[in-house]
Amino acid sequence: MVALFTTPKRNDKASGAHFIEPDVRRRTLLAHGSWRRVTRRIVAGAVCALTVSSLLMPSVSLAAEWVNVGGTQYNTAAGDEAGTWAWNGADDMKLNGYNGGAIEAAGKLNVSYEGNNTVTNDNGRGIKAKDGANENAELNIQGDASSTLNVTSSRDAITSVGNINIDGAGTVNATSTEHDAIDAGGDVTIKGSGNVNATGDSDGVRADGNITIDNSGTVTAKATDDQGIDANENLIIKGGGKVEASSIKDNAIWADGNIEISGGSQVKASSEEDAAIDGKNSLTVTNASLNASGVGYGIYVYKGITLDGATVTVRASSDGGEASALFTDEDDIVIKNGSTVDALAEGRFSVAISTSNFYSDEAGGHIYISDSVVKAIARYAETGGDGPDHYSGDQNDEIIPESEGLNIGIFAQTEKGITPATISIVRSKVTAEGDTAAIFALATSADGETIGTIEIEGAPIQTPTGGKIIGYRNKEERDDGIFYEVGQTIGTGDDVIDSPYNEAVAKSTVIAPPEEIKPEEKPGETKPEGSKSEGTKTTKTVAVAATGAKTTGILAATGDASSAAIVAAALAGTAAIAAGAVVSRKRS
Repeated sequence: MVALFTTPKRNDKASGAHFIEPDVRRRTLLAHGSWRRVTRRIVAGAVCALTVSSLLMPSVSLAAEWVNVGGTQYNTAAGDEAGTWAWNGADDMKLNGYNGGAIEAAGKLNVSYEGNNTVTNDNGRGIKAKDGANENAELNIQGDASSTLNVTSSRDAITSVGNINIDGAGTVNATSTEHDAIDAGGDVTIKGSGNVNATGDSDGVRADGNITIDNSGTVTAKATDDQGIDANENLIIKGGGKVEASSIKDNAIWADGNIEISGGSQVKASSEEDAAIDGKNSLTVTNASLNASGVGYGIYVYKGITLDGATVTVRASSDGGEASALFTDEDDIVIKNGSTVDALAEGRFSVAISTSNFYSDEAGGHIYISDSVVKAIARYAETGGDGPDHYSGDQNDEIIPESEGLNIGIFAQTEKGITPATISIVRSKVTAEGDTAAIFALATSADGETIGTIEIEGAPIQTPTGGKIIGYRNKEERDDGIFYEVGQTIGTGDDVIDSPYNEAVAKSTVIAPPEEIKPEEKPGETKPEGSKSEGTKTTKTVAVAATGAKTTGILAATGDASSAAIVAAALAGTAAIAAGAVVSRKRS
């Protein structure tokens, strides 16, 4: 039979493959064939030499050398007769009922505001701090609870060559009609209990450095062409407040560094044309909530996802027929300590929760779920389509499985003999659904000895009736040789299968502790010492009896002869599905 997971060459539209050519800006999620790397887009972060040199220089605690208010420059202390603004000739400027043009300073500027204040510039920036001759730029803004600062401009509304700090209990509204609402050459820090609303045609809130939101109020960041929140280094959200980020054409949240959400914060991210959350490193959500909705991807990060005591809802809709709700590339997904996760992906090729690894020097390909509640649903969805059609006739009128759609609830895979893919479920309630398979683990190797495994402990398979862990094996001929795709899925029957579309594969499963046994929140690492992620070969299948006890068995994984060949064939089928369905993406 034709290998289900052979990756077509570029523009290869062979019959039955139904491969969708990915947008050059992204890595394809699910493709009919083995998973391969596709560069999503090249992120260029160019900073001018002057800015770089200024950030590297030690900060000198002097004063702003001058300020420019409404087009007039002042080199000594100044203000207007009505008292709507006043500068002390050093660092401090006070606004009280100001309604005028742009404000600019050379060096450090502390802006405190009272009452209702408006800064407008239809042909440039709103409030800006630039480097002075003797002092690096820094912009600090603070207001009390009854005060508002409105800044509207054609270019960056609030900007600094250095850091920007917004504090206090007041409200800051920053709007740019052509550029960023808030933009820093250094770090952006938002803290206090106030509200910040940043709306940009480009980015909402952007920093060349870190973005830290330690705020008990509300931060809203909206963008049209670029990111709602764009951090060239780390993004840290804490403080228990609300953060809402959105973009029409790009990511709601993007970070080159790590993304950390904690401290009871409530984060909502949505994109109308791209991933809601995208990043080059890890995502950690600890004792906080996250709601993400995107196109193509809901959440895509490159170096691992950890959900610890978190409440996460994530949605991904079809983009070219491909969708992945919660995805990390070349690292692991860990869900633990009472987390609640609800993931839904809808597309012709879709996965709800997934991870993959293609390189021996990288981690990844493992999903660990412990003491938590997880729902993962992947559905076929295509505009104008009639739903999944997994079988078609060839020229001899024989019925052969050809992937018209591939949809897996929870999926993990590794390539070319790398540490076997593992899905581990411990003392947790897991509901998984997929039009193709509910849960699937897949590993590909040249000798067929590497197996993708599913391990379940302390939570029996409640549905389907008679459900168990079954094997899958498929032999695949590729341009670079013969490979075996070997894995496990949830299903019924005792035979190893060779197709993900086999009727024995469970399309819906519920795994849950017996009612009398409640999941215990046990702090600590989900990954045990010496776990498979450290390179140990896995050949053990763990099933949990109705009593909650753990049983183990050995799954054959050798060559093509006799009973081993049968096992190989069955495993190959399942692996083929998983591999062909999902192709990962990353930013380079």
